[in-house]
This record gives sequence, structure tokens and C-alpha cells, in this order.
Amino acid sequence: MRKDLHAIFYIILIFMCFFSKAKTHKINKKNNVIGEKSNIKLPSDPIQNLMIETIKSELYSIDSLCHKGPIVFVFTSTKCPVAKQYTQRLNWMHKNYTRASIIGVYSNREDTTKHIAEHVKEMGILFQSIKDFDGKLANQLRATMTPQAVVIDKKKVIRYHGPIDDNRYANRVREKYLKNAMEQLLNNQEITVCQADSFGCTIHLTEEADDTITYARHIAPIIQRNCLSCHRPGQVAPFSLMTYEETKTWSTEIVSYTQNHLMPPWKPEPGYGDFKRTRRMQDWEIKKISEWVNADMPYGREVDLPISRSFDNSWFLGEPDLLVQMPEPYDVPADGEDEYRHFVIPTNFDQDMYVQAIDVVPGNRKTVHHVIAYLDTTGKARELDATDPKPGYSRFGGTGFDAQWLGGWAPGVTPNLLPEGTGALLPRGADIVLQIHYYKTGRIERDLSKAGLYFSKSMDPKRVYVDAAINTEFRIPAGVSEYQVKAEWTAKEDIYVITVGPHMHLIGTDMKVDAIFPDGRQQEMIWIRNWDFNWQDSYHYKTPIFMPMGTIVKAVGHFDNSAANPRNPNDPPKAIGWGEKTTDEMFIAFLGIIKAKNFIPENTSTQHNKRLGKDSTSQTNNDSFRSKNLRQKRIRGSLAASLERILF
Repeated sequence: MRKDLHAIFYIILIFMCFFSKAKTHKINKKNNVIGEKSNIKLPSDPIQNLMIETIKSELYSIDSLCHKGPIVFVFTSTKCPVAKQYTQRLNWMHKNYTRASIIGVYSNREDTTKHIAEHVKEMGILFQSIKDFDGKLANQLRATMTPQAVVIDKKKVIRYHGPIDDNRYANRVREKYLKNAMEQLLNNQEITVCQADSFGCTIHLTEEADDTITYARHIAPIIQRNCLSCHRPGQVAPFSLMTYEETKTWSTEIVSYTQNHLMPPWKPEPGYGDFKRTRRMQDWEIKKISEWVNADMPYGREVDLPISRSFDNSWFLGEPDLLVQMPEPYDVPADGEDEYRHFVIPTNFDQDMYVQAIDVVPGNRKTVHHVIAYLDTTGKARELDATDPKPGYSRFGGTGFDAQWLGGWAPGVTPNLLPEGTGALLPRGADIVLQIHYYKTGRIERDLSKAGLYFSKSMDPKRVYVDAAINTEFRIPAGVSEYQVKAEWTAKEDIYVITVGPHMHLIGTDMKVDAIFPDGRQQEMIWIRNWDFNWQDSYHYKTPIFMPMGTIVKAVGHFDNSAANPRNPNDPPKAIGWGEKTTDEMFIAFLGIIKAKNFIPENTSTQHNKRLGKDSTSQTNNDSFRSKNLRQKRIRGSLAASLERILF
């Protein structure tokens, strides 16, 4: 008997130790499901260093999301029937609260990325979805149920924590907690209800976190978002990284090139301009790749793989408003020098149009190095085309007419939309001229490139102009390794700068562009510390930079015309000045601008500081300085040539 009592006591003790902390939930009688009282204390400190990764490997920081507006994290589930009933209500919020980011968070251990993707498709979910591995986000935001919403304001402070509303059935809702909190937050009002009792299903977190770095969980998403636009079959990169085996094979190269910031190809220095579609791999990503390689590259669990990116040659920005393509295919010869060929495409519009974006799709990526789309309103391009027996016409060092820029493509470049209500002017009756730079591959290659145009839907679109700080009157002595060149541009009226594009040729080494405001403040616009002629781009600011009349844009750069420069086209070196050929040089900082008198962006850059104080000085103390305006007639032809490598 005593032994039996001891056994019973031992069982009770074990039960108390293991189950005394088990949380009990009452039934929410209105919804007839488990409910939970809102009894947490919302932290008043801003949330720091939060990164989220979608099931498609897209990466967002809390800073970038809060820059747009409030964030709504909705903890949800593929299985919870209550969470499913809120799909349409959340879709409505996603469509109507355009200044906010609605993000579905799946923290349950049973919700794999594959299950989440299937759920998103089946339910017609329109907002972003993320897999919360190891429940880190749920723990950080104190989420315990699905569905449960957490609202974070632009200052990164939690402002609401609780249910979406008070009833799982939309027609019975009386208290719209989340909607009311969002309305009040977006209208700068005090939030009247910061917490409410949640109901639905509990979150089933992973019992033990696994810190092992694996390909499936950690490396595949990094490769997918940073590398696969080029490193896949049929693209310009020399090898594919689509699979684990391919990534493992090239692991030594991946570590070396990423640690030296040679790949992905993104030239602007961090902290000098805040740009859209940044392709710079983050330090923690580079470190994680290295640690994975050093740990013998474990594969991990298949269920942890991200959803594969779709490369079905669909349009990046959706179906274009107008599709234009080369009038006929062109057969690129097998051998010889690279070729610049121009193809004339009539538009036949009877009114001016405003292009908000252009997406160029090369017809043969094996031979197409880059494409620039120009506008011709003179008819000269048609005349040149008529004199060349082959499709289009060949011309190196310019287009042969007074060209206006429209857009372009180069490997790794993705199209960007100009700000809403703006566009580049496409004049009535203008011809589009595709200038295509072709490599020779050793065999005949056929190309039929095309472009999709996206027009501004505004009733009164504002024109985006291209201007520049430019210097055409310099001459770089032979043998000089650090020759400094400067250029300036002054705003003649209040403007917004939306893009910047440095441009030099082969022996350029660096360029830094700053804005000096009338009150003496300075702002860093861009710094290309290690110039590479083969990787040029036009960089779109996330928020336009407001420049009052009198603002001066200063560009300072250097050239290496020494024999030690492996990119020097001349052996031995010889003096080089401004010119249209690639072996000549240029010094331009292109600016995409909008006149401020007719345009008010949603946000503007206000990050002015004096960090840049002094211009660098060259070792030779030789300085060529001229201030020129882009529109001066005597350099118009040269500027058309300069756009051969710089894309807007």
C-alpha cells in the first residue's frame, strides 16, 4: 500500500512539473472558438534590426517598410479555419491602405514554404507572406494566436496588438479593431483601442531551434534573390547557380567574389544615396555563405527550400501598354569586332505620350550586351536605315541623329517605374530607335529584341527631363595615375532629382556626386568608388531629392592613364580627352529631374549633412574644371554616344 502511495505521489509530482505551466484558454462564446485575454504590456521602445524574408526569398528590413508607412503583421495559418475566414478582409486592407504594408506571418512548425505557397494561391491572398522559422518573429512581437494582428508605426513602435475584429463572420462584425487603429494611425490620431482579446487557433512553435546553416534554409534564398537573374541557363553569366550541386561546385568563387563585393554587380557605396532595387549583398549574407562553405555545405531539409523564382520570360512589371520590337530578325556575324546596330520602329501616335517605364527584353542574351532605346523626331534614323542593306544600320560612337533618351537594358538591370504622375516624353510621331551592342560568339546568332512601354495613367503627367553636370574640356596626360576632373550643374528653378547616372569610359576610376544647397548644407547623391565601364546603370532614388533654385550639383572623379592600368586601351599610354569612341573619355553625372512647381511627391529626401566636406585632391594636382549645360548644342551629338553604356 505504501509503495502504491509513493507511486501515485511520484506521478502527481511529474504531472505538476511538466504541466503546471500549461496555458489554459477560455472559449470565446461569440465565435465559439478558443480565446485569449489581452494582458501584455506593449513595449514603447522602437523595434530594431528586424529583417523579414518572404517565401519567395524577397528581403525587407523594418526600416525600409516603415519608410513607406505602418506595418501590419497578421499571424495566420494554412490550417486554422478562423484565419481563413479573414482572407477577403485582409485583401481589402491591402488594396485600400496603400501607404501601409500588410504581411501574413506563418509561425506554425507544420506550415512549410510549399504549404504556404499553395495556401496563398488557393485562398487568393494578395499581400506578402513570410515563413517565421523557429518562431522568432512571433516571440519578438508576442504573438500567440491566429489570426492576430500587430501594427507597427513609422517610428517602429508597436501601436496595436490583438484581433482583426470581433467576429469571424464578416456580416456580424461590430468592432473593427484593426481597421479603426489603421484609420486613426494614418490620420495622425490617437488610437483608442490598442489591445483586444484574440480568438482563433493557438500558434504551434518549433520546440527546439536548429542553428545549423543549411543550403535549403539559408543559402538558397540568398542565391535566389541576389544571383539568379543572371546565373541561370541562357543568361549572360558564365555558369548557373539554380541548384544545390551547382552552388556547391562554384562555392569557392562565390565566397571570393562576394567577400570582395565584385558580385552581385552593384557599384554605389553604401550610405551615398538610398536607391531602389539595390543589388548589394548584405554583410550578414556574405558571412553566412562563408560559414556554410566552411561547415562542409550541408543541404538541410527539403521542406525549408524557398519557393523557386519563376523565369518564364514574363514581363517584370506586368503586361505592357505597348509592345515594340525590331522590324525583322538580325543575324549577328560569328566573328569580328563588337557591333552597334540601330533598328528603327515607328510609333504613329497622334498625340504626345508619357512613358513611366520601359522594359527591354533582348531576343538573344548570348550575343546582346546591352540595349538603349532612343527617340528620333527628325526622320534622320530612317534615312540611315535606308542606306544600309542589312536590317537597321550600323554606327559606332553615336546614333547619327539628335537623339533623346528613352530607356534601356543591361545584364542584371531591372526596370523601374518613374514616380506616379510622371513620365519621359514620347513626342507625337517620334520613332523609337533600339541601339543594340552585339558580342560576337564564334557562330552566327539570330536576334529579335523587343521592348514593353508603360504609359503614365495620369490625366496631366509631368515630364521627366534629363540634364547633367558635365565636363567636355579636359585632357588626361599620358602616364598620370590619378588625374582629377570636376563638373558642376546649377538648378535654375526648384526641382526634384529622381535619378542619377555617373558616366565615364575605360580609364575612369571613381566619381562622387554631391548636392550643395543654397544654405550651405550638403547631401551625398552617389559615390562610385571603383568604376567599371562594363557595369553602368541609372540609379533611381527611393524618395526624390528636393533641390531649391541655386542648388549646385558637384561631380568629382579621377582617371588612371598609366601603363599600370590594365584597362588602359593604349600601350604605351597617350593623352586622352573628351570623345565619342570608347577609347576616348567622358565625364558626366546625368540627372533625371522634375520641375517642382507642378509636382509634389509623397515623400522627399531630407537627409542633409556635412559629412562630405572636402573634395579629394589628385596626386598630380592637375584639375580640369568646366561647368556645362546638357542642352548646349555643340555637345548634343556627343551626349547621344555617351548613353551607349548608361541606362536610365
